[in-house]
Amino acid sequence: MVGQMELSQPQPSGIYPPPQDKPRRFSRNALIGIIIIIATLLAAGGYGGNRIYQDSLQPNVQATAVNIGTPSTSPSSSNAVNDGRVTSPGSFDYTTSLPGTYTLVWDNIFSVITSKSVSVTYTVSGSTHSHSFTVQPGHNYELSFNLGNGDRVYGNFAVSGGSNDVNFYITAQTCTETVSFSFTLVNPGSANGFATARLLEDGKDTTWSNRYYVPQSGQVQGSGTITLSDCASHILSVSISTQGKA
Repeated sequence: MVGQMELSQPQPSGIYPPPQDKPRRFSRNALIGIIIIIATLLAAGGYGGNRIYQDSLQPNVQATAVNIGTPSTSPSSSNAVNDGRVTSPGSFDYTTSLPGTYTLVWDNIFSVITSKSVSVTYTVSGSTHSHSFTVQPGHNYELSFNLGNGDRVYGNFAVSGGSNDVNFYITAQTCTETVSFSFTLVNPGSANGFATARLLEDGKDTTWSNRYYVPQSGQVQGSGTITLSDCASHILSVSISTQGKA
């Protein structure tokens, strides 16, 4: 009889956990690189913030205590054109350099008994006109216009009677005035600054301007003198046209 043998059953082996990955260790060079990057970013952020702060500091220059003096007037009367005795035909062409009253004059004062007939065509302020008149002996005839600076009056004329001649000239009645003024510039802003002060005539620029340095929370005195081209009433003021950080 064959004996039965019990075969031992294979025992299941125990379950072991998978091997753990070893933690990676940063090299010394990598660590130093990271530190440098972080330091650079922090420094850049600090510089940018400081620059933004500095840019926000600006001057604020203002003109105060403006004092406009009493104008000193200088009226003037002169012959802007003096052609003397002109034999027909005659002509004229004049451009003003100052505003004022300008008068065309045909003068027959040298004649004792003969009158002169004059026909004139002229253009003034862009408008053309024709006119005829008689100049009695010993007298003159005038045409007057109120013109501004740079206005032009021109034309031609014919004379008949006697020797067909007449004295011709253009008179100019003008007036200039000189004004002195003073002011104080203040700067309540957050930075020192430069500012350009300008004198305005009826809200428009004149030929006077000057540049000043005004410290933060400080003040600077300014003054000047200007000659205006007429003696009409004007409103004068001081304005700050440009300013910037010093």
